[in-house]
Amino acid sequence: MHNNKIIKMFGRGMGLLLSALLVCGCGKKGGEAEEVAQQPSIYDADIEVKGDSLLYGLACDGTGDSTVIIWPFSGEPITLNCIDAKLQGNIIGKPQIGDWIAVMRNPSDTLEATFIVNLDQLKGTWTYPVMPVMKELQNMSKRMQRRMMASLSDSVKQTFFVPREYGFTLKRSQQAQAVGRVMRNNTLEDDSPVVYPEVKNYVKWHVWNGRLLLVSAKRPEQGSKDADVNVKPIIEVDTMTFVHMDDDSLIVSLHGTTYGFHRKANAIEANAAAAKAQAKIDEQKDKEK
Repeated sequence: MHNNKIIKMFGRGMGLLLSALLVCGCGKKGGEAEEVAQQPSIYDADIEVKGDSLLYGLACDGTGDSTVIIWPFSGEPITLNCIDAKLQGNIIGKPQIGDWIAVMRNPSDTLEATFIVNLDQLKGTWTYPVMPVMKELQNMSKRMQRRMMASLSDSVKQTFFVPREYGFTLKRSQQAQAVGRVMRNNTLEDDSPVVYPEVKNYVKWHVWNGRLLLVSAKRPEQGSKDADVNVKPIIEVDTMTFVHMDDDSLIVSLHGTTYGFHRKANAIEANAAAAKAQAKIDEQKDKEK
């Protein structure tokens, strides 16, 4: 997930950009994630996001396996057939009465829903396990990395190769928060023989055309020529296609790669597990000094 395309915004800054994302609606499922990333105009800070095709509102009594009844935020409840959407795997989550849902209607048959996502069920903390790599192995081929790893003792592997939980928390009003950050002493970080992937600084989320947009913001590194407080942050948009969601798991596709997330109670729990794993590594380093 760390080789995503970076979309730099030169509009009125991140505040207006995120406001534009906030007011946009949702859309149908389909197409490759790269298509959105190649359309920077939809992230223009000066305009509302385009291509908004989803109808969203509350799921009403009578919603089931073959029918969804949605009460839009304006208007009367609408009854839609969703049998084909279910057969094609285009119902993401299980719509429950009173839940906030988004529905794509078939343009050829407005009484049919072709895509449904339970946005209330989507909210929460989702994580996946991430393993570190030896610093010396970063620039080696995959084959050489496997050979080097095989030569390490089991005790070294148990001490340093501790998985962390990375991911995100999706909140109300399209607010997002990164999961997996660990506060560390810079000296200890330099001494560590392993390095973990960078944690994305997610700040916003949205659903657009049946895809999950995760917006992250990154300031230029300290010491770089661009590390000025007035320099606009670099905005990255991870555009994920929904595959499946239930109470405990979320599966998405990004640039052709499938990622599986599992639900955590909250971000504090997930970050605490990462901090505990790091403390174990730091303790071992102290013993070796």
